[in-house]
Amino acid sequence: MRTTPPVENIGHYPTPVFRADALSSDGAELWIKNDGVVNEVYGGNKVRKLELVLADALARRARRIVTVGAFGSHHVLATTVFARQRGLGVAAVLCPQPWTEHAEATLRAGLGLGLEVETAGSMARVPLHVPRLLRRGDYFVPPGGSSVLGTLGYLRAVHELVGQIRTGELPEPDVIVAPLGSGGTVAGLLAGVRREGLHSQVLGVQVAVGRRVSEAMVLTLAWAALRREGMAGSGLGLARRLELDDSHRGWGYGWPTAAGERASQLASRAGLRLDPTYTAKTFAKSLELVGASEPDGRGRRAPGRKPRKPGQPFRVLYWHTLSAAPLEPLLSRGPASGELPGTLRDLFLRT
Repeated sequence: MRTTPPVENIGHYPTPVFRADALSSDGAELWIKNDGVVNEVYGGNKVRKLELVLADALARRARRIVTVGAFGSHHVLATTVFARQRGLGVAAVLCPQPWTEHAEATLRAGLGLGLEVETAGSMARVPLHVPRLLRRGDYFVPPGGSSVLGTLGYLRAVHELVGQIRTGELPEPDVIVAPLGSGGTVAGLLAGVRREGLHSQVLGVQVAVGRRVSEAMVLTLAWAALRREGMAGSGLGLARRLELDDSHRGWGYGWPTAAGERASQLASRAGLRLDPTYTAKTFAKSLELVGASEPDGRGRRAPGRKPRKPGQPFRVLYWHTLSAAPLEPLLSRGPASGELPGTLRDLFLRT
């Protein structure tokens, strides 16, 4: 078993969990685990991953992080925020995605913090550009921070969740729902559920690539994370605990959907702000599971699934992954929208 370097917590734990009463019923309950508030500067699911990734980079005496993502990548911004705090430079290969005001602001915030950018015409061309950036002293982080170390961040998050179940903050969920892009978050949850002995299913809502690729990414990372923890045998049966849903992907990564827009309206009842790329699509699936997907709250019905135990409600835990921290403080040093160079404006796909 390989050792993991000492980790300095970037986040504040445990992150809160609560029942969304306005979106629940006697037959189906929606619970929310809010990782958006994990850090007051920048939150979301990347924080748990970066704690281990950046600790390893510093232990290896790296001087700069090199990573990849779309132009509005939350991962790239989070990496820039926390790597720069630790004296590391950050460079990224960025590829196009549909334009939104939020995505553009995310890019501008990263640039204001000193992010170096190399542009690629598509995600398929990213591997051709990464070698142009890499130099001695660099530490490469894959998309979304979804390395084995990044995956361990969410394996360990399930231990935190188990503690909240034991203290009565929430019941054990029948299904845990999270967005599935690069795979590390869902893989970590899957491995964590397996390690901790929960009966919950893990449902990844696909926002980027198709089922076969998504499943392979998740299972490979989950098995590798368990193996890193000295529990390789626990990888047996992982596939049976994993479910994938491609019904909310729409046109693909970053493209908004009508169901996602309705979900964003309903999320405000639970005090959540969603983004069209990840969380709107994932929350839409969560609402569908509990039968609360109509924008006016009508049409609530019994879910299409049965609870684990007869006589109890069907319980869905939506794991919220979008930062709740305002971008305005990070934008104070970034370029204005009209000041972005043409090479970066070319990354905008207009919806």
